[in-house]
Amino acid sequence: MEQTPSDRDHRRLFFGAEVIANWPQHLPKARILPEGMRHITLAFLGNCPFAPLNNLLSFFPTSSFSIGPAGIADQCLFLPDVKPRVAATSVQWQKDTDALGSYQKKIAEWLTSHGHSLDKRPFLPHITLARSPLDREEWRQSFLPFPFYLKGLHLYESLGNLTYQSIWNVPWLEPFEELDHTADIAFLIRGETVQQIHYNAQIALSFHCPELIKYFTSDLEDSLDGIIMSLNTLIARMDSEEGSPFKAVSFHGTLIVSPNNFLTWEMIVDV
Repeated sequence: MEQTPSDRDHRRLFFGAEVIANWPQHLPKARILPEGMRHITLAFLGNCPFAPLNNLLSFFPTSSFSIGPAGIADQCLFLPDVKPRVAATSVQWQKDTDALGSYQKKIAEWLTSHGHSLDKRPFLPHITLARSPLDREEWRQSFLPFPFYLKGLHLYESLGNLTYQSIWNVPWLEPFEELDHTADIAFLIRGETVQQIHYNAQIALSFHCPELIKYFTSDLEDSLDGIIMSLNTLIARMDSEEGSPFKAVSFHGTLIVSPNNFLTWEMIVDV
């Protein structure tokens, strides 16, 4: 955990999850949030005294996961519904999983127990990309789904002018990392389960080629051979319909149990 104390009494604060993504490089006109500022808000505190909260952070509830959840930014959202001021994306997680939603509820209950008043509306996870003025139709027509994952939990201070400063954070393991490899592409894939290894492998590939998202399968395999065959099927489908930058995923490696009891797999992709 990293913490930066402040001498100021009040700050405009919120807890959020840092988002890493293959960001669209050409967004419509609006006040665009810098990539490093993009996040999913978990609990907005507003203007509040920092010192009492700072004293509680060592007791902050922990997440049930150590690997940052990965997902797809699948649709353009405009918030609020009436006279929207924000262009954002909805998020889609691995089938039948909502680890972030469960953690957000845990955080909200903890903060409420310590006297913080939070928004009573149901949690709507979203990634804000821009603020008004914006043209909704232009944003809607230009939007394409893209992959992302969450790198860590932060206590952010809103400084104004689309700028947020992290003053405390808890990092999560990344669901994949690219490895140096001669000629081919290689990734170290991490997952809590075999099915999550499969899902995170799809996400890793889509960071190189977001168009692959439309060929994702939600029927996740429970064996490494099954994962590799499924990945090669989606690569072949894309290649037959529009061309693929990948040739195939190699039948390589084994699932390894880490000292922290999650799984890893070295995925090698022929290009």
